[in-house]
Amino acid sequence: MRVKLNKVGKRFNKEWILRNLSLDIPSQSSLSITGANGSGKSTLIKLISTYMEPTTGNIQYFENKKSYTIESIPQSIGLAAPYVDLIEEFSLREHVEFHFKFRSIPFSLDEFIARTNFQFSIDKKVKNFSSGMKQRLKLALAIYGENKLLMLDEPTSNLDQEGIEWYRDQILQKIGTCTIIVASNQRHEYDFIPETINLSNKHKMYIESI
Repeated sequence: MRVKLNKVGKRFNKEWILRNLSLDIPSQSSLSITGANGSGKSTLIKLISTYMEPTTGNIQYFENKKSYTIESIPQSIGLAAPYVDLIEEFSLREHVEFHFKFRSIPFSLDEFIARTNFQFSIDKKVKNFSSGMKQRLKLALAIYGENKLLMLDEPTSNLDQEGIEWYRDQILQKIGTCTIIVASNQRHEYDFIPETINLSNKHKMYIESI
């Protein structure tokens, strides 16, 4: 999926978090977003994912020159972020089955469980998961779907070293299969991505190769 931002801005009350931002992200490319705290990394992820609407400007989405309506975007993306909640009253089995009622997955529930190393937690309530297990579940739900656009905000938050290595292995397998955007200031979360956007506290942007 190609994503095009046209003079996008976002204001909360009287404060502009992002302003006059234009960006063209090619289909099946990989991009990281970095910047100081408060520079707008999570806000940009929320805007592109349609989690929130821009105050000014607009965002367009294309696939093979065909444009997507804003209403259809949530069914075409995978998103894992601190502000995305899990349904904690569900068991792991119930959560995975419910999630993939609304989007395609290229393998079975058993393979999903095996890929996430949750073999002994399939009937465990999500509310009883550790913070690291919840993060791994969020990532798996986002990464394993057949999405056109994958967005990850602070992806290894609460993960131990084993979990970080699992994340890196899974995301490396996705590169080139869909458009990927990772928002982070932790280099191990994005150091395999060749292009990065740096958002400064003055809301300026530049693109550099790692």
